[in-house]
Amino acid sequence: MKNLWIATELFYPEETSTSFILTKIANRLSDKYNVKVVCGEPVYDKNSKSESFSLKEKIFVHRIKGFAGNKNSLLSRSLRFIFLSFSIFLYLFKNVKKGEKVFIVTNPAPLILLMSILKRLKKIELILLVHDVFPENTIPARIVKSENSFLYKILKGTFNKAYSKADQLIVLGRDMQKKIEDKIKGYTTKSKIGIIENWGDTENIRPLAKDEVFEIGSPMKDKVIFQYAGNIGRVQGLLELLEIIKEVKNDKLAFYFVGEGAVKQKMIDYVEVNNMKNVYFGDAYSRDEQVVVLNKADIAFVSLAEGMFGLGVPSKTYNILSAGKPVLYVGERNSEIDLLVREKNIGYSFQQHQKEELLQFFNSFDADSVLDLNVKKQNARNTAEQNFSEEIILNKFYQAI
Repeated sequence: MKNLWIATELFYPEETSTSFILTKIANRLSDKYNVKVVCGEPVYDKNSKSESFSLKEKIFVHRIKGFAGNKNSLLSRSLRFIFLSFSIFLYLFKNVKKGEKVFIVTNPAPLILLMSILKRLKKIELILLVHDVFPENTIPARIVKSENSFLYKILKGTFNKAYSKADQLIVLGRDMQKKIEDKIKGYTTKSKIGIIENWGDTENIRPLAKDEVFEIGSPMKDKVIFQYAGNIGRVQGLLELLEIIKEVKNDKLAFYFVGEGAVKQKMIDYVEVNNMKNVYFGDAYSRDEQVVVLNKADIAFVSLAEGMFGLGVPSKTYNILSAGKPVLYVGERNSEIDLLVREKNIGYSFQQHQKEELLQFFNSFDADSVLDLNVKKQNARNTAEQNFSEEIILNKFYQAI
């Protein structure tokens, strides 16, 4: 079998989203290729805790030794990305052969630049899985303040050219496809752009009754629970969401934020200062705990900050659907999740500026809303099974690469 190289920051046994996805893809493609992985050492999860998550023994893994850094520090992460990217580049330069395939994800970002150079030097076939669009994603994350800054313009031109060097670009949704088409059109018409969505764990995540997941006496058990579960980071718009929740007068509702991230403490402080009794927080959870965590929701938040159109498709959406939970999406019109919610009748969709409309939605949520919710729950599970199972999506990767 021919060699397929996979270069990534995160890989097994990490359970974070990118690592989980790439490990599953590596396992599937190992039926077709001799898969060799170059990655960093584990940072977030030192040992896999999930019984359903494993790596095939025949896959070769070379780990770059280096500093872990602070995942919530922008400077520390940036230094790690630069060090790791150059280390991966040097390893591949020494070991990859002409004509072999190199499959990378857009994280760490410096690796995109270096792999475009490697393509020219070693005549490799470069496949780029687009999870992030850099540097465009630095604007909504408020890392770079203005698109008119000299630094941003230099970065954008440099990365647009680097993205265009990929022989194949795999994107996560229709909005991202349009964004990448616009990004590379000034440099090439040869790159192939295809959509392969993320998937949901329809085998291990399934709908459960509240009695199965809540302890007796839980203050949330008899409420309609709106839940956000995952990375509580900068680009989800969660602080803005709390400002709306503060005005909610409907005592039938509870709001539950589960996970860790850069803005969690700010959210906790905001709730305490404003004496918000309808908001609850939960800790980080393992992949095996997802089935319980997700089933504590009646409706699951999926949110992206303003300006994120085409820059990301939250992978959590597909596990939410696997649990049979409708989505409350707050993001831009015609983004992939907005389209999916409306096409499949699996939830509710609002744009970031529709604060009054979202508040009215919360305050008017009543018994009739619950009946409609039950229809959307069944639609959610059906959509996951029919369109976004692991087998369906991994077969798309097998056919595409």
